[in-house]
Formats: sequence, structure tokens, C-alpha cells
Amino acid sequence: MVPTIKRTLGAALMAALMIPGVSQALQVLDRIAAVVNDSVIMESELDQRVDDLARQFMADGQQLPPRNILRPQVLERMIIERLQLDQAERAGIRVDDSSLNQTLSGVARQNGMTLDEFVAALREDGYNWADFREQIRNEMVINQLHQRQVGRRVRITDREVDRFLESEMGRQLFEAEFRLGHILIGLPDGASPDQVDEAQARAEDLVNRIRAGASFHEMAVSYSDGPQALEGGDLGWREAAQLPSLFSERAVDMQAGQVSEPIRAGNGYHILLMIDRRGGATQIVEQHRVRHILIRSTALRSQAQAERLIVQLHQRIENGESFSALAREFSDDPGSARNGGDLGWVSPGEMVGQFEQTFRNTPQGELSPIFQTEFGWHFLRVDDVRTADMSDEFRRLRARQALHQRRFDEELQQWLRESRAEAYVDVRI
Repeated sequence: MVPTIKRTLGAALMAALMIPGVSQALQVLDRIAAVVNDSVIMESELDQRVDDLARQFMADGQQLPPRNILRPQVLERMIIERLQLDQAERAGIRVDDSSLNQTLSGVARQNGMTLDEFVAALREDGYNWADFREQIRNEMVINQLHQRQVGRRVRITDREVDRFLESEMGRQLFEAEFRLGHILIGLPDGASPDQVDEAQARAEDLVNRIRAGASFHEMAVSYSDGPQALEGGDLGWREAAQLPSLFSERAVDMQAGQVSEPIRAGNGYHILLMIDRRGGATQIVEQHRVRHILIRSTALRSQAQAERLIVQLHQRIENGESFSALAREFSDDPGSARNGGDLGWVSPGEMVGQFEQTFRNTPQGELSPIFQTEFGWHFLRVDDVRTADMSDEFRRLRARQALHQRRFDEELQQWLRESRAEAYVDVRI
């Protein structure tokens, strides 16, 4: 019976196609833009993403590249996104509604709005709120995937931190922040000499066009294979130490508005624009080595008793008793009490206002007057004063973070290339 139905439906369709006017009425409602492993990207999805990007360009006052150039760029990003979402699903990575809502509320606050105001503003600009919400969820999922798959490939040793801090490059790179534009003319793994020559020629042509007045932003959107292509290649503000060494070595000597020559790397040719730079001078701060005693009022010690005790301790130290011994015995600040009241090197802004004002006004080696903060009664002694651009501990932390970010970015690009090469991708348009 089923074959008869199929033949009947088939015959009816053929007959309809033979009727004048009916064939013209049949329309293709949607098409497959690309097949990515076991999933598909529809042309309607692609067009929606392109339309969203066009609205963003208009809001930023940027000229939109021709649609026939923009669509392949957007489609490639959607392919990479779909590959990552598929991997995340297989890995069991999920973002629940509570976490998503918290993130969206944070985005709204960054824009100076409540969540309801943010939703209304997006809708007024032509965005579909449900689609925007899911796009943010996808970005959160992908970020978790990156931390799981790429983060474990990055290991920074103490020796690497030491070498970096000891190097001239390390000293320079903490002095400035750069906002770079980036264009990548990509090369496949194992590129032939002809492919390398073609990529180099394209990169040199782009540099010439940009120096002749073409918009770097538009050239990046139109031709870059880099991950920030659709943002005009803008890498945002970064400490130089966080940039790939290939970039930072050039960036140190570049001035605002300057465009680099094409830079050859394993994955292609890179072009840099110094959008802006800031800093560049050592930030000298005065640090104080401070030791203090804190006495609080408690359920067993009244305010008056706390005040009497702090006066007694102050007098005993003035009479020659050990500050460290009395701090260990009496101070109610457990963190410093075990170290004889020693707070270590204190930088501006680390302490509450009254405490900072007191240690700044206390001569080295002398006891301060007794003073009160919201934590209780204090007095302190400044054991030493120095000037420094940052503490060793802080420099090591920043160095480790910078090295990790640099290594992470490099590993991420390699991992994305591997994922793309191993996937089945069939572009239909």
C-alpha cells in the first residue's frame, strides 16, 4: 500500500509541475549553507548573522564590506563555532539558565542599564532577544571548552617566570599597553612554495593599500583569516607581555598609526597596526614596610577596655619592650600577629584611608599615635621605606599571567586549526 501512496504523490507532484503557473509558485524556503560533521548551517542562519553584524557596523560608524566578501568570512566563523559547540556537547559542557542570566545581568551593568533596559535597547536596535541570549550561552560554553581543552596544554614553570623577569624584553613589556589591529593571511600546514609566495604577495598588497589610505578595519573584515577579523582585527588593549612574542617584539618600537611589514609565521603572514599605546614609563610608587597592633572590642572586652589596652601596649613599646613579642601576644589581627605584627611592604591604596594616612605621616623607625578605624584601635611602626615600580610578588604574578595568556592564545589557534582540519566540512554556497 505504501509504494502506491508514494507513486500517487509523485505523480500528483509531476502533474502539478506541468500545470502552467504552478512551477513558478514553488519557492525554495531555505538552503544548506554548510555541513559540519553531523550538523548543518542553514542559509537563513548565515543571513541573520550577517544582518546582525551589519547593524553592529552601522552602530560603530564603520563602512560595511561588500556582502559577497562578508558572507564567507561570517560562514567560516560559524563553522568554527559549530565545531566547538559539537565538541562541548560531547564533553558534557552545559551552561544553565541561572549562570546565563547572571552573565547577561553583568553585561547590562557594564552598559549602565538594568537587564530589562538592556533587553529593550537590543530589541529597539533590531536584535532578536532569544537569539542574542543563546549566542551568549554559546560563547560561555565555548569559553569553558577552551579552558578544558586548551588550558591543560599550557604550563608555565617558575624557571620560565624567572627568565622572563630577568630579560630585557620582560622589563620593557611591563611598561606599556598596546591596542593592536591584526590581519592574518593564512597558510595551510605544509604549504607549497607557490602558496607561500601568493600569501606574501597578498599581504604586501594589503600593506600598500592600507598605507595608501584604505581602512585597516575594512581590510581585516574582508581579507583576514584571524580570529578577530569580524571585529576589524582589533585585539583590544593588552599588556605587551600578553601578546604573542612575534607581535610584542615589533609592537615595542611601533608608534600609533604605524603599520608593520608582513611578518612571516608558521600559520601565514601577519600585519599589525598600532591603533594606540599607553604607559611606557615606569610607575614608581613609595612602599612602606609596616608593623602594627590591632585591639578590638569583643563580647568579653568593652570599647573602653580595648582603648585602655592599646594605650598600655603603646607605652610598653615606648619603654623598650619588643614590638614583635607584644604583637604576637595581644594583636587581634591574626594574619600579621603570627609575624610579630609585620604587614610586609604596603603599596598606596592597599589599606583603608586612616591607616594609610597614618603610616605615610609616621617617620621611619618611630611609633605612630594611636588611631581608630572600623576594625578597632591601632598603632603602627614604619620599619622601612622604598620606591619600586611593583613588588616582586606582584611582578611574578603578572609575569605568570602574561606568559600564560600568550601561550594560551598560541595553543588556542593551533587547537582550532587541528579541529578544523580533522572535521568534515562541506560548504554548499
